[in-house]
Order: sequence, then structure tokens, then C-alpha cells
Amino acid sequence: MSLFTWTLAFSTIAAVAPAPEAQLRLAALVSAVRSADYRGDRPALARLDAELDALDAGPLTDYRLYWQGFARWRRAMNGMNETPAPADLAGDLEVALAYFQASLHRRPDWIEAKVGVAGCLGNLAYLQRDDPEKMQALMGDFAATYHWMDANGRGNPRALWILAGIEFFAPPPRGGDMARAAATTGRGLELSWQESAAGEAPAWVPTWGGPEHLMNLGFMYSHAAAPDRTAALAYAQGALTAVPEWHYVRDILIKQIEALPAAAAAN
Repeated sequence: MSLFTWTLAFSTIAAVAPAPEAQLRLAALVSAVRSADYRGDRPALARLDAELDALDAGPLTDYRLYWQGFARWRRAMNGMNETPAPADLAGDLEVALAYFQASLHRRPDWIEAKVGVAGCLGNLAYLQRDDPEKMQALMGDFAATYHWMDANGRGNPRALWILAGIEFFAPPPRGGDMARAAATTGRGLELSWQESAAGEAPAWVPTWGGPEHLMNLGFMYSHAAAPDRTAALAYAQGALTAVPEWHYVRDILIKQIEALPAAAAAN
């Protein structure tokens, strides 16, 4: 290979690969976003979105956009646990949706961004529950992504987190099935363990899901038609063991479970 060819090849690689400092910065910001989400730190999530936006991530821009969407999505979800609910929930979800869609524009049919789109649309529809026309329009958009994930995402733990939620919360015949939702969540938990055992991925690759599935099981068993206090508490405590800083599980969910009557342990 000639010197010219070597130089051209090196220049091409340099143009494709992000600078090491950009990779380190992206990794640090992603870790900060995940921590802020668990801690319920909404101001930090807004600030981290802005810091990600200022980062030139090069070929990792699809990941940068994903985590900007994630930060705004989880900022809204954390806000839903506050009383009174903040007035900016829909705004955050709309911004998050735009980020996820921009990521999909760069990387069509990326399951991780599809999960974010579905989550945002579902949350937006919930916020419009008092306006049937707007809610139905959002659910129409949600349905297309849901059906795609149902057909293509059953091997992805984060897609299963969304799908299990529909199986639990949606009205019959698509939802309202505790046994089916718990089985889907259990499968998601298994896949999360397999993902972890496969080796550590770069921080910007989405790998969340394991603790979230444990949290979901805690919620499901405590909010089922026949609550099981013992099972719910075990799953919630498992989630908190995995993520000790998790504000929602520690300060909200476990307290709800502990408030269940002792008789619920027998169901």
C-alpha cells in the first residue's frame, strides 16, 4: 500500500471515529443522565440535555440524540410522580419524542429509539386522558410503533418493558392480563441478565432494563386485582438493591407496598 493510500485510509478513519475526548464526554454525560433519572433530579436532566446538545459526537450522534430524548422522557416520568404535577410534562415529552425521531431518521428501525418513541407517545396519551379526541390521535400514532415492537422487539429487554406495561395497563383484550404481563416482564429480566453477562458495552449503548423490570414486578404485584404484598416487596427491594439511589422505588413504591394490608400477603 502506498504512502498516499495509507494517508487516505487514516484520514477516512479519523473522520468516522469520534475523538477520544468526545467518547469520554459522551460516556460521562450518559452515566450522569442515568443517575439523575434514578435520583429523580429533574433540573439535572434538563441541564444534561443541554450539555449533550453542545457535544459534537460525530458518528455517535444517533446515541447522543437518543440520550437527549431519554433525559427529557425520564424528566417527564419523574414529574408524574410529583404532587402537584409540574406543568411542563407534555413539553418535555414532545421534545423527547423529537429527539428519538431524529435518532431514527439517522438510524431507521433502531429498536432502542422505537422504545423511546412508544414510551413518549404512551405518556402523552395518558396526559390527554381527559380529551378523548387528542388521546385517540396519540394512541393511533402509538399503535403503529407498538405493533412494530411486538413483531420485532420480543428479544429486547427495553422493548419488553414497554410491551409488558401495555399488557398490564391497557383494557382487554390487549391488556388487563396480570399473568401475561408478569411473564413478559420476567422474560425481559432474563434477557437483561443475559445482556449483562455478555460483557460491558460502551456507556452510550442502552443497557437499562434489569432494575426497571424488577420495579415493574413490584408495581404489578402491588396493584393487581389481588395484590401480593410479599412478592411486591421482594421485587421492589431487589430493584432498590440494584439501584440504591432510586427515588421512586425507595420513597414512593416501597411505601405504597408497605401500606398494603397484611392480608394481601396471602393472595
